Amino acid sequence: MMEAPDWSRLTGHADNRSQRYPGDTDIPVPWAVEAWEDENAALIDPDYNSKSGKSLRLIGWSDSAGFLITVIAVHAEDSLFAASAWKSNKKDQRLYEEG
Repeated sequence: MMEAPDWSRLTGHADNRSQRYPGDTDIPVPWAVEAWEDENAALIDPDYNSKSGKSLRLIGWSDSAGFLITVIAVHAEDSLFAASAWKSNKKDQRLYEEG
């Protein structure tokens, strides 16, 4: 798998999704890290929803969460930072299963 992103920008964003999207699942950073480190993770680079072409999507399993997590990371300033994470939707679950 590729290098780990800087997780500092994810704190306060992914872990409070339910405040912005009622009923959504908060994703603590350690869960996103587990997904990133999944040996079977699916990597889509660039992310299929990226307008700039600078973001990537990684879909991986988190044992702590008990479900797949989609992590969005962005290439910026010669580094990679985690920008968002959420419980994977059906499309991302299918991409993960397809490898």
